[in-house]
Amino acid sequence: MIQPAIVDKAQDDGTYLVRYPNPKAEKSQTSRSFWKVKERSFPVENPEGLQVNPGELVEIEVDPSGAIRAAFMIFMLPLLGFLAFYGTGNLIIKSEGILFLLGVTGFACGMGVNILVRHFKGPGKLPVLKRRMSVEDVKQFKSEHEACKNCKGCG
Repeated sequence: MIQPAIVDKAQDDGTYLVRYPNPKAEKSQTSRSFWKVKERSFPVENPEGLQVNPGELVEIEVDPSGAIRAAFMIFMLPLLGFLAFYGTGNLIIKSEGILFLLGVTGFACGMGVNILVRHFKGPGKLPVLKRRMSVEDVKQFKSEHEACKNCKGCG
């Protein structure tokens, strides 16, 4: 999966922190500051040693299977924990209050398993920095990728 991103800064270990473009962030700065919303940066690897500066548009490649696996661990595992604890408790207990507490416990256990897996396994495969993008490259990217036409990220 290829995505455009903006470089925030270079790190000491050779990776870069990037964020997805969001022109709405500048337009709604007052509401964002009220809620203390910050743009989330994430690290990308730079195996080819490209020299890029903060603020430049770049193209990154995200591993689709890793993204699906991460989404499953974050969203589905806690939900499955809730359903498993609630369903198992429903066989034994008939009190809704206790069943709800069992479900919340299962949800928390699912989140805990996610944290433990990430702690022992590591963050997984990082996205890879592919190349710098010019304004023309962004326009070409938007014309070639259907998903990019639905997004308002690049303006």
